[in-house]
Amino acid sequence: MRKKLLIVASLIGLGIAVGMLISSNLNIFNKAVAQSQTIQTPQKVLSEIQVGFTQIAEAAIPSVVNISAIGRTTRRTPSEFEELFRRFFGEEFEFPFPEVPRSSLGSGFIFRKEGKTYYVMTNHHVIKNGDKIKITLSDGTNIENVKVVGADPRTDIAVLKFESSKDIPVLKLGNSDEVRVGQWVIAIGSPFGLSSTVTVGVISSIHRKNIALPEGPDYQDFLQTDAAINPGNSGGPLLNINGEVIGVNTAIATPTGVFAGIGFAVPINLAKNITEQLITKGTIERGYLGIRIQDVTPELAQAIGLPEQGGALVNQVIKGEAADKAGIREGDIILEVDKRKIKDANDLRLYIGSLPPGKEVELKIYRDKKYITIKAKLGKMPEKISQIPSERESETTSSDTATWLGMTVTEKNNRVVVINSQDKALEIGIRPGDVIIKIGDIAINSLRDFIEAKKRYEKSDRPILIVVENGGIKRFLAITPIQTQ
Repeated sequence: MRKKLLIVASLIGLGIAVGMLISSNLNIFNKAVAQSQTIQTPQKVLSEIQVGFTQIAEAAIPSVVNISAIGRTTRRTPSEFEELFRRFFGEEFEFPFPEVPRSSLGSGFIFRKEGKTYYVMTNHHVIKNGDKIKITLSDGTNIENVKVVGADPRTDIAVLKFESSKDIPVLKLGNSDEVRVGQWVIAIGSPFGLSSTVTVGVISSIHRKNIALPEGPDYQDFLQTDAAINPGNSGGPLLNINGEVIGVNTAIATPTGVFAGIGFAVPINLAKNITEQLITKGTIERGYLGIRIQDVTPELAQAIGLPEQGGALVNQVIKGEAADKAGIREGDIILEVDKRKIKDANDLRLYIGSLPPGKEVELKIYRDKKYITIKAKLGKMPEKISQIPSERESETTSSDTATWLGMTVTEKNNRVVVINSQDKALEIGIRPGDVIIKIGDIAINSLRDFIEAKKRYEKSDRPILIVVENGGIKRFLAITPIQTQ
C-alpha cells in the first residue's frame, strides 16, 4: 500500500514538473511575441506622429495669413553727392532725394469670427509703421480692406480685422499655463515671405524674461522653442500637438539675424487678455500698484530671514499710488496676490498688469520677519512711468575714505557714496555713485557708521543685507562678508 502511494506521489510530482515546464515555455513564447511586438511599436508610433503633424498642418494652414504693412514714406539715405552740392551751394542746401515707402512683412492667424468679420492676431511690430495693411490667405486670396482694431507695444500684440463672405477656419486657442518643457510644438508662418511654412520643434524653456530685443516688448514671459523661426514668422501661431495655439511667435536670439535654434513666443494666455481688451475697448488698461520691485535671490532671502523662496521685494513705493494708500512699505516682500503665489518680480508685474484698474487685491506680505495681509485697490497704470529725480545738494566731499566688501566709499553731501567697486561688490551690482543706505541693521549716515558696520559684520559667514540708492531708487542686495576676505 505504501509502495502504491509512493508511485502516485511520484506521478503527481512528475505532472507538476511537466506542467511548470510547459507553462515556462509558453511564457517564454509569450515574451518572445511581446518582444517582437515591441520591436514593431516604434515604427508604428513614428508613423502615427507623422500623420498627426500632417493633420495639424493641413487643418491650421488655412487660418494662418501673410501680412504686409506699407508705412509712411521715408527719405533714401543721402549719398556723397549731397556733400558735393553743399560745398558749392552752402550748408543750407537740401538735395531733393526721392522718397521710398517703408514696408514690413510678417504673419498672423485668424482666432475669432463674428458673422462675416474675422479677427487676426499678430505682433505689434509687424504693423506698427503701416499706413496700409494687406492680408494674403494661404490660397492666395488678397484682402486689401484690413483695419487695425488695436495694438499693445508692451506685450507686442496687435489685432486686425477684415470682412469676408468666404468661410475661413478659425484656430482654437489653448492654455499656455499647461505648457511643459520638452513638449512638441509646431510653428507656422511666412519666413522671408515664404507663406504656409511649417517647422517643428519642442518647448525649450518657459518664463523667459529680460531678453534684449530691438522691438521690445516690456512685458516678457516668453515660451522658448527650437522650432525654426525666421524674419517673417513674427505674429504666426505656435501650436501644440492638439493643434491649439499656445503662443504667438515674436522674436529670435541670434548673432546672424537668422534662426540659430532659439525662438520666443508670447504665451497665448497673456495674449488672450490683451486681444479681448483691444476688441471690446480698443485700448489696454492695466492695474497698477505704484511700486518698484526686484527679485528675491536666495542670498537676499537668507539675509532678510525669509524662510521660503519666491516673491517680489518692494524697493520703492510711489507716493499717492495704490500701494502707498494701502500701507505697503519699502523692504516688504509680496509673496501672494489673492492667494496666488508670486514667483518673482516679473511674475508680480505681469499678474497685476493683467488685472483691471479699481480691482481690490489681497496681498500676503513678509515684513520684519512676520507675515501680514494687506488689501489694496489697484490704480491705472500710466502710459509712461516717470523716474523720480534724486535730490541735488551742494557738493561737500570728504577726503576720507573707507574700504570693505570690495567697495571704497567716501562721505559726500552728508551721505556715504561708493567711489570704487570690485570683486564681490561689483558682482552683486554695487556701482560707483551708489549711496549706501543700510548694512545689516545699521543705518549708514556717515563713514563712522560704515566702519561700525564693518566691525560688527566682517566675520559673518551668513549673508547680510545692503541697501543702496541711486537716482532716487533703492536696491536691496546681500553679501557674505567672510567670502570677500
